[in-house]
Amino acid sequence: MFFDTDVIVVGAGPAGSLAAYILAVQGIKVTILEKTLFPRYKVCGGGLTHKILKEIPFDLSPVIESTIHSFRFSHNYGNVFTRHSADPLMYCTMRGHLDAFLLQKATEAGAEIRMGEQVISFVQDGSGVTISTKEKSFRTHLLIGAEGASGIVSRIAGLRDAIEMGLAWEAEVTADPEDLKIFFETVFLDWGTLPGGYAWVFPKKDHFSIGVGGPAGLSKGMMQYYDRFVASISDNAVDHPGTGIRFHETRSQASWPIPVRTRKSRFHNGRVLVTGDAAGLGDPLTGEGIYYAIRSGKLAAETCTEYLSGKIISVNVYSEKINDELMKELLEANKIKHLLNAFPLKIHSFVGESDRAWRAFGKILRGERWYADVYKGFGKWKHFWNLICFISGIVEKRKEKRF
Repeated sequence: MFFDTDVIVVGAGPAGSLAAYILAVQGIKVTILEKTLFPRYKVCGGGLTHKILKEIPFDLSPVIESTIHSFRFSHNYGNVFTRHSADPLMYCTMRGHLDAFLLQKATEAGAEIRMGEQVISFVQDGSGVTISTKEKSFRTHLLIGAEGASGIVSRIAGLRDAIEMGLAWEAEVTADPEDLKIFFETVFLDWGTLPGGYAWVFPKKDHFSIGVGGPAGLSKGMMQYYDRFVASISDNAVDHPGTGIRFHETRSQASWPIPVRTRKSRFHNGRVLVTGDAAGLGDPLTGEGIYYAIRSGKLAAETCTEYLSGKIISVNVYSEKINDELMKELLEANKIKHLLNAFPLKIHSFVGESDRAWRAFGKILRGERWYADVYKGFGKWKHFWNLICFISGIVEKRKEKRF
């Protein structure tokens, strides 16, 4: 039977483009089907951790807009303090630029790109997968679903179980050029205001990305939170000029879902593998999804390579890898989220007053320490870690209901 390609990747976000790049570099025939046209605007905070950069096999500096050395923390708009690090904590990019750059690398490596191809269905059989778009059909040995939270591939494959939805709102806001210089290396972070969520400011080359995020069930309160947060960090809200931001124009404002898998599960079905947001691999603590998209995309590409070369007889190993590595980390992140949201002021004060806590925060951001290691820093209390987090989860849910 004729096959158009060895692997079809649906979606040209970070997971899809990197998976295609890795496959193409190894000489595997791979095609990306993307429903939109690039370049595109993609709503996203655009924070890049060191963990992400370590996973990318090429230099991302062309799309990095700022390097972060400081965090300015607030609790419920107040109790403000700033923590600084001599080493970079993270980097910021515009997702549209990042996605276009990764797609270009996949193209240069030999991947075929078909833009404007929206997948509407697919059917598996004993030897491959037939994918139908609005205009055409394609035949492939393996299929990778990488088209995001609303992905059709994961739905048809029955791989959407145990996923809860978070929600984020973000705007791109211009500001006084002098304020951009002052805060070019600083992220603003407010927590303890919206139960289960937080607000942020990420500096970009010529504007700030400002957003709020939390449980989707609290979406009605998010715009009010956003407005109050912006007011709290504006120059009009402080006593001394230069400690706030003089905002100018809001360029865009949009929301996006954050899918969070709540337990280990299957991430494949037959010849179909799902990655990133399509797999529900959103960080429940931070809402960050780029690292988990990148990492799952790499694992999917590795699994496809092993299958096509005959090293493995099925792609079952992919689900095992995701559960053993990524889900283990995400489930620990959920425990920490419970603790943070149950006692935000205590943790806020701890980060502000304790150099040890600040160093631990930085190590997690840089990927030098994993969520699964956090409990080790609690001394004798580490033996009660799971119980403490469980009780914190109950407190967190009560706060959300009261809100």
